[in-house]
Amino acid sequence: MKTLNFIKKYAMAIIAGIAIIGFSSFKLYQKETLTNVVFTYQPPGSLANPFDDSNVKNTNYWKPLGTECPTDQDQEVACSIRVPIENTEDEAGLALDPSKVSIQTTFFATNNYGVTTHSSYSNPRNKPMP
Repeated sequence: MKTLNFIKKYAMAIIAGIAIIGFSSFKLYQKETLTNVVFTYQPPGSLANPFDDSNVKNTNYWKPLGTECPTDQDQEVACSIRVPIENTEDEAGLALDPSKVSIQTTFFATNNYGVTTHSSYSNPRNKPMP
């Protein structure tokens, strides 16, 4: 009976405490999981040479699709990079920050470039030529 009276008397304080702990845990978890974002090269279909050096270097053509390209294929044209969240334009990692990310390319064939290592991103991956 004493326990029931105690719970009734302090119910709002108990619920508030549980809510604070719950929301704090969620924020910590969210920050921990969003340390890197995987961007995949997605040029518009209207480009004559989608894997040309200038197009691959254009940060607008890199989209946060979250899946890295496989490494068991030929490495011939740009595919994906892993970018630290602080190198994106917002905390959600929805776009690359062009002032912080510089895409570096490597030549494979005429008008076909892939990505290579750079300090503003990691794990550059390429794929076979389409």
